[in-house]
Amino acid sequence: MRAEPLLILCGGRSSRMGSPKPLLPWQNRTLIDTHIAAARRPVWLAADGARFTDSPRAEYLPDSLPDKQGALSAIAPALQRARSQGFNGVYVFSCDTLLNPERVAALLHTAAHTSAWREGVVMLAHGGRGLPLLAHWSAQLAPALANDVAAGQRRVHGWLAQQTTAQVPLPAAEQPLANFNTPAEFAAARAAWQALHPSTFLIPNHAPTHPPERTRTQPNG
Repeated sequence: MRAEPLLILCGGRSSRMGSPKPLLPWQNRTLIDTHIAAARRPVWLAADGARFTDSPRAEYLPDSLPDKQGALSAIAPALQRARSQGFNGVYVFSCDTLLNPERVAALLHTAAHTSAWREGVVMLAHGGRGLPLLAHWSAQLAPALANDVAAGQRRVHGWLAQQTTAQVPLPAAEQPLANFNTPAEFAAARAAWQALHPSTFLIPNHAPTHPPERTRTQPNG
């Protein structure tokens, strides 16, 4: 069976971080390159026209709408691509995490027997809060999502309230790694990761100063 693709969401504004989150240094490379290297499946990038890496393993997909109009606009083309290529779904993976993408996929796959896996969204969760950007999205959602994005839907949780969903608990020790939006939160996530991997030496991180290159993205046929 083919491994289902990993869609890395890396086109956000990063306004609270102060520099592009995909370019944050992590494990002696950028965060986005670390995630790509860890993946054992096709990698698709939703970068809203930016270019963060020259990795030949990663394929850039255009958002449905220009100018950073949210995660749904980024996910919709990936679901359409997955459906056209015969994949059952896509692992959606926000780049602002220190979780390993294959670890996320393995946790989510424990719910592969559910109807949410087949026709909706299975997401990680902690503290009773779902994490739909660390989730498996069924390719069956492609037509409905494309239509709703075109009609103006932008709210992820609002849209998912009308879909079949399931949650997989994220182990407590890994919860601090799940997401960060500020330099302080990134530092806390790094400290939590180090606590889980005490034998691994990490070179101190310094935020990059160069912006990503932006290019025009051609729609995929």
